[in-house]
Amino acid sequence: MNNKILVVLISILYFAVFPFSEACADGKPLSKGAQLPKMSFKDTVSSETMAYLGLSRKRNFSSDDMRGSLFIVEVFSTYCTSCPRNIPILNHVYDAIEKDAGSKGKIKIIGIAIGNTGREVESYKTEYKVLFPVLTDYDFAAHDALGKPRVPYTIYVQKTATGKTVVDVHQGVLDSAETVLKKVRSLNY
Repeated sequence: MNNKILVVLISILYFAVFPFSEACADGKPLSKGAQLPKMSFKDTVSSETMAYLGLSRKRNFSSDDMRGSLFIVEVFSTYCTSCPRNIPILNHVYDAIEKDAGSKGKIKIIGIAIGNTGREVESYKTEYKVLFPVLTDYDFAAHDALGKPRVPYTIYVQKTATGKTVVDVHQGVLDSAETVLKKVRSLNY
């Protein structure tokens, strides 16, 4: 059986038993002022992702290991029908940040794919031409730690003396790259 067909059949079976709305049910998502919880990621990341996030190892790292002053964290699922609408916006923001010497290295964009495997994430990244790193959260551990937000959910996190503090959040599809960049510029990073 073709691997794509097998993945689709398993996904249909999974969501028949555990409906997506349940898997992504609204808990109490992180809000402004909260501390970003420590989240662990088990899958191996590329050398590029490792360098971009300032990681010292390719697997079994945590959100505490990521280096930067400001993080834009996009929480999504490869099965979400609205989530792909944020990709071109975040790609534009990523490109603008990487071209700006004052922002590059300080502001990081990462995706967290909840309930998805590495294979699903790679397929999604290829299909939607995702420029920024995407970490897998196939066991929903990061999703749980973030308060089980509905997706897409964008979290702006700033490194402070007390840790990594949530400075803003956005539920749903983003307005535009310009809106995100304006928000980023308003934060002291």
